[in-house]
Amino acid sequence: MPRPAALALALACTALQCTTTDKDSSAGSSSDAASSSTTAAASSDTGGASQTETAPTTQPEPTGGDGSSSVTTTVGTAGTSDTGDTGVAAVSFTEVYEQVILANGCNAGYCHGGGAGGLELTDEATSYANLVEVKAAAMLCDQSVRVVPGSLAESILWYRVRPAALDAMTPCATDSKMPKGSMGLGDAEAQLVSDWIVGGALE
Repeated sequence: MPRPAALALALACTALQCTTTDKDSSAGSSSDAASSSTTAAASSDTGGASQTETAPTTQPEPTGGDGSSSVTTTVGTAGTSDTGDTGVAAVSFTEVYEQVILANGCNAGYCHGGGAGGLELTDEATSYANLVEVKAAAMLCDQSVRVVPGSLAESILWYRVRPAALDAMTPCATDSKMPKGSMGLGDAEAQLVSDWIVGGALE
């Protein structure tokens, strides 16, 4: 039979071991519970993220350096001249007649108003009919038609009225400038005639 002191010591050790085991078991349970709670929270966060909708984004319009839109829209306006395929503003013969022929007295009786050079420019309608796609009384610079719509190089009128400074390569046009006694039209008037011919010699 064991001695009383040894029996008491054995009982105390047994009790201590049980207590330690209970604590470890409790700690393990708490740890498992905490792990389960963390896993559940993570699952909840993941689920919430998967249900989150991403709002569509709008791309800003391209802008120029001054902050204005870089896209330019051209809106046609009634009454505005059309440049067509030539790249120049369309000019009517009315403009040429009023700003060039009348302004320089080409329709005067002593000039083409009296049929000088076989060309009669008594009024707007007669002037247009006698200029566009009509053969001249004499050739000039190897050309024979007074006005060829769309072609300056084939139009005798252009050789006659353009500034003499442009005749360096075609001296044949230098001695027959109009208006008579001049070196050709001024720049603005010559540009008007040029735009009219290039634009199709419109009425």
